[in-house]
Parts: sequence; C-alpha cells; structure tokens
Amino acid sequence: MRRMQAGFGLLEVMQALAIGLMVLSAASQLFVSAHQTWRLQGAALRLQDDARLALLRMAQDIRMAGMFGCLRLKHDDFVDPMARQAFAQPLLIGPSSLELVVGETVEHTGRPDWTLVTDCRTESRVHKDPPSPTGKLMALRISRHRYELRGSTLQFIWGGGSQPLIEHVREMQVTQVDAPGGGRVDLRLTLFEPTLQLEQRHELSVALRNSGFDS
Repeated sequence: MRRMQAGFGLLEVMQALAIGLMVLSAASQLFVSAHQTWRLQGAALRLQDDARLALLRMAQDIRMAGMFGCLRLKHDDFVDPMARQAFAQPLLIGPSSLELVVGETVEHTGRPDWTLVTDCRTESRVHKDPPSPTGKLMALRISRHRYELRGSTLQFIWGGGSQPLIEHVREMQVTQVDAPGGGRVDLRLTLFEPTLQLEQRHELSVALRNSGFDS
C-alpha cells in the first residue's frame, strides 16, 4: 500500500512567489506615493508659512510708512535737512524692492536713522542723532527699511545691517495703486521648492494709512 505524499509542487511555489512579488510591488508603490505626497504637503506648508511671515512683515511696515507722530511735520521741523527728502517719499518701489521710512515700534533694537521729538501739541523736531532724554517730550524712532530680492533670497535691510527673510523666491512684485482715500500696495511673492519642483504664488493688499509731511 502506497503512502500519500503531501507538499507543494514547483508550480504552486512559483505561483505563490509571483503573487507575493505582485503584492510587494503594489505595497512599495503605495508607500512611495504616500511618501511623495507627504513630502509635497510638507514643502507646501513650509512655503506657505515662509510667504505668510514675509508678507505680514512687509504689511506691518507699509502700514507704518509715513507715520511721523501726532503732528503734521513741516520743513522747519527738520534739524537734519537730509531727512526732509526721505520723509517726503516714505514709500519707494523699485524692481524687486520696497523701501519705506517707518515709525518703529518698541520691539526694534539698535540705533534708528532719525528720532522725532514732540509734545503732540505744538512742537516737533526731527533729529539725526538721538537727543538727550527729556521728561516733557516724547521721542519716536524712525528708520528706513528696505526689502530686496537678491538672487532667490528676500533680504531685509536697515541701518544696522541686513538679514535674510526667506529663500527660494522666484519673483517679487510690488505695485502701488492710487485710489480715493489713500490707495493701497499690492504685494506678490512667487516661491519655489527646487527639489520637488513645487511653485506657489502668494498675494496680499495693504491699505496706505499715512502720507508723510506737509510739503
């Protein structure tokens, strides 16, 4: 009497290997696709965060451009005559650049370009060098800020130096739009991620609040 033999033949083994390879190939493709999607989403979020921070930084300076205290300045209020021209044009737009003369907030450090001393009633004087402190008058810091696209890096430049705001910037456009009531400034940044070939365009419009001094 012959015993029955159990086991797998060559054909069954080959079929099992083929099915396993097909499952492994499909799983690997799914993993690669998911990993690529994860990288794209991460890069997109980083570009969005970088653009948002840069645009909000520029928007804050645009809102402060021409903010020279609580009184309208006149020609005689300038101790430094070189400041008069800068104050008369607190916003200048160039190719891939934006330059502003702004009233700085207390968070800024370093030496300002000018100091406005005023009592907010009758007296205002613009000094190149910070005057001696006085209890009766208020001193406001005023500086020139510049945003400039150098290569693919957006630089923030001020009297004390410069620092990179964001990298991988393909294009920067600044447009001033005149309108009744003060107009606005339109900002546009085009960012790219070179490894993943990802490009984003971000825009922001900022209303102009100030107009400088009486010319």
